[in-house]
Amino acid sequence: MNTSEEQHQLLGLYILGGLDRHERAAFEEHLAGCPDCRREAAELESLPDLLDALPRSVALDLETPPPHELEERTRELVDELALRRRKERRRWTGLVAAVAGVCLVAGASVGPLLAQQQQPPSDTYTMTASGGLQVDVALVHKTWGTEMAVAGEKLPEDGILTLWVTDKSGYTYQVASWQATPAGRATLTAACAMDTDQIAQVELRHDADTTLAAVATN
Repeated sequence: MNTSEEQHQLLGLYILGGLDRHERAAFEEHLAGCPDCRREAAELESLPDLLDALPRSVALDLETPPPHELEERTRELVDELALRRRKERRRWTGLVAAVAGVCLVAGASVGPLLAQQQQPPSDTYTMTASGGLQVDVALVHKTWGTEMAVAGEKLPEDGILTLWVTDKSGYTYQVASWQATPAGRATLTAACAMDTDQIAQVELRHDADTTLAAVATN
């Protein structure tokens, strides 16, 4: 398989933000000179919306990732989608539906299981900013501190995003960081040793020093 073909097969992961910084830079260099990839990227740009089928409230309640086999199956379907788009362009809609179906099955199977488990109480806060940016943060009290379930959309599509907390004494420190994705979305879990009732503010920053949004929690 030549280098161009290998890059072409990364299209699905690029659309979903699954490439690391170096892989993404290499693929974007390939994309600039490949009309086929640019055309397919434009046609598949709505794929993240289909994968975002689970309601935000359900995503925030998830304390464990979906079963490993579902993640494997989703990745296989995305790779298959990119391959078949080159060979059978008229059949891609069915594959997109299959990927979305995996996400819906995951929600249907994990949801009842979570409902049967006793969930710890949590406080949910929402950060918003211009351009539609929205980040929901659920603070879950733990014996060791606070677990933070984060779900955001309309985020910057490049650079590094970081999450910070400020305690009641005014001390601020970083609790999470992640690479921005082309989809402008992120769902993650962070943790800090601070007790939940001691957290005064949660803040989202871009490239470490630019505050995008913040919310007071106490």
